Amino acid sequence: MSWIGKLFGTEKAVNNLVDKDNGLLAQAGSWVGGLSYTDEEKAENNLLVKEWGLKQLDALQPFKIVQRIIAFSVLFLWAFVGVNYVLMLWVEHPKAQGLLDFALSDYVFWPTLAVLSLYCGGGTLNSFKSK
Repeated sequence: MSWIGKLFGTEKAVNNLVDKDNGLLAQAGSWVGGLSYTDEEKAENNLLVKEWGLKQLDALQPFKIVQRIIAFSVLFLWAFVGVNYVLMLWVEHPKAQGLLDFALSDYVFWPTLAVLSLYCGGGTLNSFKSK
């Protein structure tokens, strides 16, 4: 070890660092190995994480109500247009094609598709991830 001692300092300094019984690296390794994560600590941390998650859900509750209002208003417009279109077809009204064009317009179709996809399919991705 003389060439390492000459490269990094004295041989005594190198031995003080790399000695397998009393060296600084062995002491640091025993300190790191002495750190342990017991089952009780894991259970405590899991409980804290679950409590934090419940607090987050409580904090988001007003936003969920607003999401439901938006979803039901968009779905009401979609259902209203759909029922009127079916009635117009049933009575053979000449403007039924115009109502179908309105139903498939950017004003009705895309917001309805977005709301239904996000509101009704929100938990779908999580169920695929958990499997």
